[in-house]
Amino acid sequence: MSESLLLEIGCEELPAGFIAPALAELAQSARDGLGGARLGFKSVRATGTPRRLALIVEGLADRQEDRVREVTGPAVRVAYDAAGKPTDAARGFAKGAGIAVEALERVTTPKGEYLLARVRDLGLPTADVLPGLLGSWVLGLHFPKTMHWNGPARFARPVRWIVALRGGSVVPSEAFGVVSGKKTRGHRTIAPDWFEIPRPSTYAESLRERGVMVDAEDRGSAIAEELERATAPIHGRAVEDRELVDEVANLVEWPEAVVGSFDPAYLKLPRPVVVTAMRAHQRYFAVEGGDHTLLPHFVMIRSGRGSGAEEIRRGAEIVLRARLEDARFYWENDLKGGIESKLPGLKGIVWHERLGTVYDRVQRLAQVAQELARPLAPQAKETVSRAALLCKADLASEMVRSGKEFASLQGIIGAEYAAASGESAAVVQAIREHYLPEGPSDRIPATTEGRLLSLADKLEAVVGGFRAGLEVTGSQDPYGLRRSGNGIVRILLESGWRLDVLEAARWLEELFDRAGVPKGGQGLPEFWKQRVESALMELGVGRDTAAAVLAVRPGDPADVLARAKAIDRIRQSEDFEGLMIGYRRAANILRSAPPEDVSTSKQPLAERPEAFGEKAEADLHLETKMARQAVETYLQSAQADYSAALRHLLGLRPAIDRFFEAVMVMVEDSTARRRRLGLLEEVRQTFLRIADFSALPSAPGQKSV
Repeated sequence: MSESLLLEIGCEELPAGFIAPALAELAQSARDGLGGARLGFKSVRATGTPRRLALIVEGLADRQEDRVREVTGPAVRVAYDAAGKPTDAARGFAKGAGIAVEALERVTTPKGEYLLARVRDLGLPTADVLPGLLGSWVLGLHFPKTMHWNGPARFARPVRWIVALRGGSVVPSEAFGVVSGKKTRGHRTIAPDWFEIPRPSTYAESLRERGVMVDAEDRGSAIAEELERATAPIHGRAVEDRELVDEVANLVEWPEAVVGSFDPAYLKLPRPVVVTAMRAHQRYFAVEGGDHTLLPHFVMIRSGRGSGAEEIRRGAEIVLRARLEDARFYWENDLKGGIESKLPGLKGIVWHERLGTVYDRVQRLAQVAQELARPLAPQAKETVSRAALLCKADLASEMVRSGKEFASLQGIIGAEYAAASGESAAVVQAIREHYLPEGPSDRIPATTEGRLLSLADKLEAVVGGFRAGLEVTGSQDPYGLRRSGNGIVRILLESGWRLDVLEAARWLEELFDRAGVPKGGQGLPEFWKQRVESALMELGVGRDTAAAVLAVRPGDPADVLARAKAIDRIRQSEDFEGLMIGYRRAANILRSAPPEDVSTSKQPLAERPEAFGEKAEADLHLETKMARQAVETYLQSAQADYSAALRHLLGLRPAIDRFFEAVMVMVEDSTARRRRLGLLEEVRQTFLRIADFSALPSAPGQKSV
């Protein structure tokens, strides 16, 4: 009969950021552990609060599944005598396996014929298996920071109790010197006394009766309801902040809203400054009116209910007033002299020891932004150059240099300083957006100037990073180079902009040369291919198609994507597969041919038919020349039509087929051999205008040639 299992680890309050990863690990450990122990179950769910991590397993089997193991024994030649009777070796093997000699089987292996025993292991009762599993799950949890307090074992915070129940029975286990039982505790102030959990099915309701919502989703929903309830009387609403809701849900066990107020004079500060003062350390929710302007109120979520709300409100108001006063001091001081007055301060901030100061960097950014604007948006050149010059000025401001919560506003507060200094709306918005996108879920900048400045910022960071010798590996990403590379790809693809990033990088390398910056690493081209490949695969392009198009002109993501889509469309046709048979044959011959023959083959061929030994040679040369001309026409149009170019390549199939039917390429006659290799090289070079088709497998699931 199946039962439910409950494991609860009770501890001192965990940091909010530790809880979700720990619950995910606990659930996965349970799935893996139960599966490895051959214990069947219906579902595994982990839930928790700051004071407890809990695991609930439904439908846990009452014993392990039986299993049959195959055990190889001695060789048949030593297991039986000349008369075919079992020897001591066979009898001993059968006895060790727990089966009759007659039940032994024979199996043929590369080393010869051997005996085989099929051994049935009877499953143990679940009660005998669980104690060891539970201890390993508890002790195996990982946290960013741990401590020890009762022996060498470590945990994020001291463990005070462990509940381990299967059905109504305690599962005996021990960790951190704590023996498992039925007793747990409710909310620290609402119901702090010990009480027993009779069965796993009563766990959540028993805790709720004692002031604990054990499920984070329930607490998140309760927070949303509390925010709505608390802000209705002041005719406002909490500023939407899902990330803050999720964080606060892991700071409390029973959420209750407390509304506070502050001096409306602080609303003269920029909105991001006021909101940051509330949420960064205090985790308060800002309140806005129907027109989205901030109101002089905030909402904090306390853990508990009942009395004490007034004292909590007064304390919260005092703390917030101090932080807003700091913000006002920084803001008013930073406005003196305007944003441009901050530029000299950048000379004292080192960007990288090899790349100079942040002041050096913004001078480069202004040049890079102008260079990018020329082909992409020439009308924005002057605006984006001005924005580039000012976009890092806030790093020299007191607001950011304070090291307090306002340091996170770099870029955002820079835009506010620019607006207050009278810069144009386009410059202000470009500064505000130039860090976007910071991650895969972020949007790209909305304005042309913002996109150009973001491109310049990220491109300079990537090229400069490699110039400085920084390495990007799976475990480290110094200076966020991978994030910057991904951002460049996204901006170009989502904007529909055509830019060869590797060509732009070479221009930027020359800029570094002129500045006397020493050269460092050489891994930029491969790094860039990886970034584009990742984007292609997220858009549904197959890995083999991505490899084919990235082998040729990988610098322009929009161009690479257009070629990949055209290839994926045409690969569905029978003619394409037939063409690839001939192309692969040509590629294989060229690959295996002597290098001196292939290099000679690249010389121009005579146009007269009589210059070729066979008509099939002349036909292939003419058809390839015509196809090449057509392909070039389609590629040089304003919007390259790769589908049309590929259709012309399909037209080469009959000529390629006739060529291989009529002639042998690798003949003794060196003149004929080199001429024919030259024809195949013409074909290959024509295909390489679109992709390296040898990277495509001959059929799904096969390796490329």
